[in-house]
Amino acid sequence: MKKVILLGLALTALAGCDKLPFFKVASPPRKPGLWEQTVQSDRSPTPLVTQWCFDAESDKRTPVLPRPRRAGLCQKFAIHKDGDSYTVDTACSANGASITSHAVITGDFTSKYTINSTVDVSNASDPARNGEHKTTITAIYKGDCPSDLSPGQVRLPSGDVVPMAQLRSGMMRPGGPGGGAPGGNAAPPASSNAAPAGGGQ
Repeated sequence: MKKVILLGLALTALAGCDKLPFFKVASPPRKPGLWEQTVQSDRSPTPLVTQWCFDAESDKRTPVLPRPRRAGLCQKFAIHKDGDSYTVDTACSANGASITSHAVITGDFTSKYTINSTVDVSNASDPARNGEHKTTITAIYKGDCPSDLSPGQVRLPSGDVVPMAQLRSGMMRPGGPGGGAPGGNAAPPASSNAAPAGGGQ
């Protein structure tokens, strides 16, 4: 259960919402191929490692930078680019919970990039989600995708292979990580059981 919460919060760090300005900052494209993503949190001593297979199309569907999503949930959604560094700040609410996040994305999107995020959650129905959570996501390019992992698929720590869309939609249950890759669309922890990634990841 702790792993699910950790992954959900990592994804929430890059949450967005609908009908808010995206500030016209384009998400940097990843190099097509296999990306290994490690999620480390101050709330868990065990890193979570997933493998993501990207081609150009799946990279667009699960971008490094988050996309606005979910009308009415977020009061703030801001992305700032400074050289090769991106900063994402959000303030959202759902089901009575409030979530603010600050994430800094740096690196080379052809070889390695890092997302350092701080998420502060209050009034969540699950007390384990409340408080400040610091997470580091490191994504490293590993070359071509293996034969058993197709573009748009993710290998979870359990060894299961699932589509990225399943992670983006917040449908994961205990045992999987996922969603949003180092970036991507994300739902606040109060409104999702799941768990994520990437992505932005």
